[in-house]
Amino acid sequence: MSGTVKRDPPAGAGALPSGLHRHSLDARRADLRDAFALGDEEWEGISASPALRELADVMVESAVGCMPVPLGIAEGFLIDGRETAVPMAVEEPSVIAAASFAARLVRRDGGFATWAADPVMAAQVFLEGVSEQGERRLAACGDTVRAALAGELASLERRGGGYRGLSVSRLAGMGTVKVEIAIDVRDAMGANRLNTAAERLRLLLEKESGGRVLMAILSNEARERLAGARFRLPVDRLAVRLPAGMDGAEAARRVAAASQVAQEDPSRAVTHNKGIMNGISSLALATMNDTRAVEAAAHAWAARSGRYRGLSLFSVDQGMLCGELELPLAMATVGGSVDFHPASRAALAVLGWPDSPRLSRIAAALGLAQNLAALLALTTRGIQAGHMRYHAARLAYRAGARGSEVRLLAEELHGAEGAASADLASARTLLARMRGEAP
Repeated sequence: MSGTVKRDPPAGAGALPSGLHRHSLDARRADLRDAFALGDEEWEGISASPALRELADVMVESAVGCMPVPLGIAEGFLIDGRETAVPMAVEEPSVIAAASFAARLVRRDGGFATWAADPVMAAQVFLEGVSEQGERRLAACGDTVRAALAGELASLERRGGGYRGLSVSRLAGMGTVKVEIAIDVRDAMGANRLNTAAERLRLLLEKESGGRVLMAILSNEARERLAGARFRLPVDRLAVRLPAGMDGAEAARRVAAASQVAQEDPSRAVTHNKGIMNGISSLALATMNDTRAVEAAAHAWAARSGRYRGLSLFSVDQGMLCGELELPLAMATVGGSVDFHPASRAALAVLGWPDSPRLSRIAAALGLAQNLAALLALTTRGIQAGHMRYHAARLAYRAGARGSEVRLLAEELHGAEGAASADLASARTLLARMRGEAP
């Protein structure tokens, strides 16, 4: 029998040896299994192939295996006139289905139109003890800073990127001075390059300002690296699986109203934006981009007015539902783990090996599609029916169904029992009946 099984830990469980990171990969894995009494199914779940385990050992400290995340393809996207299959790595069951549903709705009327700014990021150096005269000297040292970074940024300059300017400001509360250096990082996310540049400027900026460097590091705010997407479709297109008596015009009105609620109510905006990030973060993970950085930048942008708001806007205009999304998207196609891990290279191949701006535009379209599907479901038939259909498949698997049995049992559970009320015992009973076994 398969499924999640809770076990009481053996005496002394959880005690890993000190200095685990200094042990070999195989020794760490053995230590882990012994300490936590991992069963065969759990052990297989983190083991992956020998090649991927070796890769994990290169990528992170104290690696013990891999965490497999389901990878699926969202179909039906037409983005700037190009057919696009979008790989998504996500554990939530309905996310990919929702994105594909919205993509198919929008494609009939031209699909998504997208845009992206140049990939400009910021390196920041914070200095203490800077006088007003020192602050003025910093503001005037742009040419000196550019010369100091010439070697570090030479390869970016050859590809059309590199140094883009310097700004200086003083924090009102602390009096600490911030020097921000703008750098076009081309197809990279740019973290290592930006951090190196910031640290290289420490001594120079201390000399120019007479102050002392507190820290030097990139900013993940990425406020200059905006990307966006929009669509327009006739409201009649929304007349799909609506409740009795509701037409497409009313569905469109409700979607727009829900969008406005997220502009006015921060507590709703949090979940509204989480739905957008369901898509964007899944694409970021599939391409091994930094999901934490992408999400932090998005939420900072949502709060840029001083009040946390929804990232997207929907409206109804002359019988058309109009949707638009814009946010910072520092999505890379080279560097870091992006072109290092074979799974991310596979995802980039599916996407047609895009450059960084194209990947950001795809991400924006995906986030908007995800949001459209969520708002449409939420304001018409509710979200639970769709969620429960996928929950039924998980329940079938936990009950022991395998292969084609999983979908058959899931349909049976969803139809006969109602997935919301079905439990593991009823799933096992139905499975036994399907197999002709005694319940």
